[in-house]
This record gives sequence, structure tokens and C-alpha cells, in this order.
Amino acid sequence: MGKAVRWRFSGKRTRAERIRQRANVVLRDAGITEKTQVRYYLGMKQILPVLERSRSLVEMDSNVSEWIQQRWEAGDAIHQVSDALCAIHHYEPWTRRHIPESWKIFAIWRKLESSDRAPPLSQQIVDAWIMYCIAHCNLEFASMLALGFYGLLRTGECLQVRPKDLLIGSDNGVISLAETKSGLRNAAKETVSVQSDLALEVLRATIKQKRSLQMDRVPIWSKSAQCFRNTFAHHIKRFNLETHRFRPYSLRRGGATALFQRTGSMEAALLKGRWASTKVAKIYLADGLSFLPGLRFSAKARDMLAEWSPEQQLR
Repeated sequence: MGKAVRWRFSGKRTRAERIRQRANVVLRDAGITEKTQVRYYLGMKQILPVLERSRSLVEMDSNVSEWIQQRWEAGDAIHQVSDALCAIHHYEPWTRRHIPESWKIFAIWRKLESSDRAPPLSQQIVDAWIMYCIAHCNLEFASMLALGFYGLLRTGECLQVRPKDLLIGSDNGVISLAETKSGLRNAAKETVSVQSDLALEVLRATIKQKRSLQMDRVPIWSKSAQCFRNTFAHHIKRFNLETHRFRPYSLRRGGATALFQRTGSMEAALLKGRWASTKVAKIYLADGLSFLPGLRFSAKARDMLAEWSPEQQLR
């Protein structure tokens, strides 16, 4: 697999400079992230025997359709089939529009088995978690919560943000994102704004702390991604919220849902969330709005949320 381009290259004047800069970069793979490259590679590894025994496009479409049916019966996850189909078009672009039956079968699978989406976190929960983190001297995780919920950042994007990527003013903040899916696709930097007073205070304090330690050029989250997931799970358990099956991506979904509730503007949520597909974003928002009315808390959860609410803590 080729090396993924992390950012658009600056123009070099000499041939030797250009050769050094472009070393180990495969143009076909440079437009997608390294994680996506791995997924496509594994997907192609699965489907390759099916393609190799196909002697024509019609036969290939029929064989791939049959393979999808077999994966359905074998209990495979839908993302495995999706990765395989996308891998075919990535490595063999001439196959686009030539396997219609396969995509039709896949579309039926998606209709029959909806994806297990992360339920949205509410602002009440996120704000209580942030106050709990502040009281327990965990500014790093408080910043991740603020970035994910109020900045609508994906989990991987949160973990990459450095203090130097943040520009915090008195009533507004700007997050500069170094590597994103849509940024790679469009070869352009992306920025996101944050207006929440609580989020701005947390990020301001985090920047000050990191600068005092001369760590403003490394990610705010100094531990592993697994440690982040473990910390997230700890807060779920501490606030007795296990039954709701919240996941780290619930921060982004919850933030988008809260923004739509607050502004009444679907466009504002779509733009800030940087969704490439308007259709998918609308489904996410509608699904999130339908989840919130049924959100019920245990007595312990209610007590914890009340105890750590910003209003209670700032009295």
C-alpha cells in the first residue's frame, strides 16, 4: 500500500526537491487515509478469489452477488462487504457501473439490517462530565469532550488536535484540523468554530497547561486511543449510563443534534459537521432527535447529573 498524503504538498523549485518530496507516495492511494487503505486492502483480499474466477463482467457481477449472499448467510458484518465492493472500484476503476446486481443486493441488505448507530449524547450529560473532569484534574479528557460535542469532531480528529491548532478568543474559538476525510478529498484545510462558554474555558485552560509544559505541539490527548475509549467507558459507568450504549462517536452525533435543536437550521448542522453526504447527515439528525425523547435516567444517574451540572458546581 502506498503512503497516504497527510497534507497538500508545497511546490518545489527543483526536480531533486520534488523527487524527495514525492518519495513513496502512490497517487492512487494518496487521496484516502491510511486506515481506509487498510480497509480496502483487506476487502480486496476477501473478494479477489471471486474476481479471479470470473471470465467476463456479467459473470463477475453474478459471482460477486452470490458472494454477498454467502456473506449474509455466514453472519458477516455489512461493513466487510461494503469495504470489498469499494475496494473493487478503488483498485479497478473500470468496473464502476458494471456490477449493478451486486450493488442492488448490497442495498437490499442495508434496508433489511440498519446500521448500529451510536446514540447521541445530550448536552446535560456532556456538561456534567466536563465538570466532573475539571474537579478530578483531567483537563485532557474534558477537552476531548468539548471538541467532540461542541466542535462536532470525529473521534480520530479529537485525538489529533494540538494546542497550537486552537485559537481561542473571548466568545469564540477556532479549531484548525490537520488531517480529515473531507480535507484529504478536497486538498484543503478545514476549520471548525466553537461558541460554548464552557468549552472555551476548558480549551483555554488546557492550552495554558500544555504550554507551561512545553507540549503545545503534540496532541492534547497524550495517551493511546484505547485509553481514551477506556476513559469514556469509565465515565459511562460512573454516571450509571451503561444501558444507553453510548460510544465515543456519540459526542459528534449528540453535538450535531443539539446544534440543530438550538438553531433549527439543518444547514448549520450539516456545514459544521462537514458531512459529504447531505442524505446521510439528515438520517443521522432525524435518528438522533427520535432517540432523545426516550432517554431515561436511573435514580443514581439523575443524582450524578444534578450534582455535577455546571449550575450546581458554580454556586
